[in-house]
Amino acid sequence: MEFEFDKERIDKLKHLLAEGIDPYGSRFDKTAETLKIKSDFDKLEGKDEKIAGRIIAKRDHGTIKFIDIQDETGTIQIYFSNKHVNKESIKIAELLDVGDIIGVYGSVVKTKTDEISIDAKEVVILSKSLLPLPPRWYGLEDTEKRFRKRYLDLIINRESMEKIKKGSIMVSKIREILGKKGYTEVVVPILQPIPGGANAKPFITHYNSLDRDFYLKIASELYLKRLLVGGFEKVFDISKNFRNEGIDTRHNPEFMMLEAYQAYGDLSSMLELTEEIIKEAIYAANGTYSIKFGEKNIDFSKFEIKTMEEMVKEKTGVNNDQEIIKRGKVLDSKVESYGEAINAIFEAEISDNIINPVFVTKFPIEVSPLAKNMEDDPRFVYRFELYIAGMEIANAFSELNNPIEQIKRFEEEARRKNKGIDETQEFDKDFIEALGYGMPPTGGVGIGIDRIQMLGTNSKSIKEVIPFPQLRTFED
Repeated sequence: MEFEFDKERIDKLKHLLAEGIDPYGSRFDKTAETLKIKSDFDKLEGKDEKIAGRIIAKRDHGTIKFIDIQDETGTIQIYFSNKHVNKESIKIAELLDVGDIIGVYGSVVKTKTDEISIDAKEVVILSKSLLPLPPRWYGLEDTEKRFRKRYLDLIINRESMEKIKKGSIMVSKIREILGKKGYTEVVVPILQPIPGGANAKPFITHYNSLDRDFYLKIASELYLKRLLVGGFEKVFDISKNFRNEGIDTRHNPEFMMLEAYQAYGDLSSMLELTEEIIKEAIYAANGTYSIKFGEKNIDFSKFEIKTMEEMVKEKTGVNNDQEIIKRGKVLDSKVESYGEAINAIFEAEISDNIINPVFVTKFPIEVSPLAKNMEDDPRFVYRFELYIAGMEIANAFSELNNPIEQIKRFEEEARRKNKGIDETQEFDKDFIEALGYGMPPTGGVGIGIDRIQMLGTNSKSIKEVIPFPQLRTFED
């Protein structure tokens, strides 16, 4: 396959080779980064350092050149004078372009204009760029192009890199919290014979050697619970889930999810854990519990707790069960019960308007096949969802550990599927067998990693925090 590179740059590449200079270099041991040089200038002034980075600007003044290079931490100016460098460096400097990656050995100085710089003594080329970089406003008009060519986005828009790095800080903090609390991180299968643990459409693939269809993981839940049956007491998994659903600012077909389960715990255990994880992840990335998200200020220092039922009645002003069912049917013709109705009303009219953190509790049994019934009202289960900025961030249960009741729930899911409701859970015989051996009372939670990263980086689109998101359009 042919690829058309920039002709002038190809000519410079050939010139370098003719001079016996490798245009793609070798190992280069840096002694400093640009941020360290600038922050510690008083200590480093006059000392020799070795730095490396990509050329993002170049200004020629005869035998003197000013070259701006960018590494992961920032940018710095290289002062290049033919009087200070060896002959090979002079040859290299004449053949450099914006976009090239170079290594520089030189003294830390300030120029006459008081700019911290490296006075070069030697320059080596580490990678010759054969394509010109796009302009600084790259991607502002076509965001899909920016995400498709993320490598260019990261070079041009440093904010994109900072968001990804902040997201990494948040995940590290989450792992730290869980580790200190005695949780064991485990890995569950990505390819599963039965898609379970969530109401979602799976991706299907065919396992040739077994000659049967498998499904990409939609959730880790049922495998983590099997570990609790086996004797683990605190387990968690941070990994990709895959759901064959829509793409928008809040949804990507593959996304990062934390699932954590605590034997001998319950919904209250998960509420406390979730609040700590979210608060501390936000603080780790921002140094404060109060952040901006778009035009809104969100305070993570306090979380409210409200039941779904009270929020629906407060919103509608309706207290009669039958009237609520009628209202639910208007929103979704498949609604039959009171529980389905309040869930439909909540999703259509309330959830998008929750800004500050709210734990929404007391979910209908119809939409919670893996959660324990509430003793005082068996129409509802011990479950919460955490909403922030109109987004569902977390979902938690006092987990169902009664195998006989779990069979009934799976059978009800099959009935709902026969009614034409697509997103239902499959009957998992092996999971029922595992429950038959006994699983302790358990609290479990799932937290959308990408969504808390959206909050922590003030990103209105999930694509901003996923290095390589799925896009609607493709390029050959």
